[in-house]
Amino acid sequence: MTNLTTKQLHTSGLKEFWDSLRANIIDSDILPQDNIVPIVEQSIMFSMFFRNYSQEEIQSYRKILDIKNYCYMMLLEFHQPKGKNSQKELELNNSTLYYFLKKLLKNTHNSIGPMLHNRISILISDDENIQNVNESLLLAKTLINKLNKEFHITTAIGIGNMIGVYNVYTSFIEAVTSLNQANPNQIKHINNVKALSKSSPDFDYFDTVRHMLEAIRLNKSEAFNYFNLLMEMIPSFTIGKKRSIIIELLSLASYTKRSSYDGKGRSFNLSEKMRLINQLEDQSLIEFAYRSFLDITGSIQPKISIDYSNKIVQSTKEFLETHYMEDISLEDVAAQANISPQYFSKLIKKTTGFNFIDWLSMLRVKKAKELLTNTDLTVKEVCYLVGYKDPNYFSRIFKKRIGITPTEFIKQKQNR
Repeated sequence: MTNLTTKQLHTSGLKEFWDSLRANIIDSDILPQDNIVPIVEQSIMFSMFFRNYSQEEIQSYRKILDIKNYCYMMLLEFHQPKGKNSQKELELNNSTLYYFLKKLLKNTHNSIGPMLHNRISILISDDENIQNVNESLLLAKTLINKLNKEFHITTAIGIGNMIGVYNVYTSFIEAVTSLNQANPNQIKHINNVKALSKSSPDFDYFDTVRHMLEAIRLNKSEAFNYFNLLMEMIPSFTIGKKRSIIIELLSLASYTKRSSYDGKGRSFNLSEKMRLINQLEDQSLIEFAYRSFLDITGSIQPKISIDYSNKIVQSTKEFLETHYMEDISLEDVAAQANISPQYFSKLIKKTTGFNFIDWLSMLRVKKAKELLTNTDLTVKEVCYLVGYKDPNYFSRIFKKRIGITPTEFIKQKQNR
């Protein structure tokens, strides 16, 4: 069977290569022909949102899935009525669910992602940058009604804004943000989500998830550091939300490990893990999550003094929150922690998974987003207020973190 390499994928004869690859898979008798397209489509969708990718790769993905110039994301979350073994049923009927959604979406250009825990992502694309919000809501309502009738499940749906295909991750984050405010049988479009928490961790959370999955793919020890950082984000959540996030993270970790090593990663028995997780609470739940992650990824927990490291991290966080708008350096922050810059740099990287510059830029961009959202300040004014001296450099950092420039961010706000 032919291997799909990045080099081959980027050649000018992409269509011929893809047709040849598809024929070889069919001839291999490894999979029934009808199962090939959804598996490839779902794998590409997973890569688009949970792995780093280049512009060339996006161009290849577009050709394979026929993705148009502009697109928006819908994120579906499924729930079963109480008393039913919902997750097992959903897992067993993943292929049926895929084709059912394809039939419902036949009048759109769409791509469907894999089932991750109880969620599925749908990308809707078009040649024109025009999204009729009412049509999107009507389509979502149709999905909710048809899914309930066919599978006896309730569905919550979050919808992001239409955006250029190379910045589609922004629409994905908007869909996640919207979904977090939707109850079963509800639809939330980002334009109608009015009272978002200013301290919402959604973007930082998913940015960290991507770092974690990339580390797993490359078999780097930093994967545990990112997982640890994600686990530190959830203490204030309800027990149900904690369980949902843990299942999602472990599912993603298992999927990435297996897909990166030709299926040789340890499989993740979702039904069994859910049964155990639903019986655990408090510290037992957290400890189980860590053990499961180490088992799935084959990682070794870093041998660091967690208590001591957390004190340094906490004091650094407090210092940056107070002084981020100033011209501060690694040496300044190390001095307030009363340790050498060299040791501080290694300790922060090992404990959080981020280096000092990344941490500072993430905080500054977060503050910039708050200012751009809640004030009428110009981009230049915000640039100076969050500690940057060069507006052009600020715009590059902002786009790297958010996916769009500050100016584009303001335009989106004005259109809502």
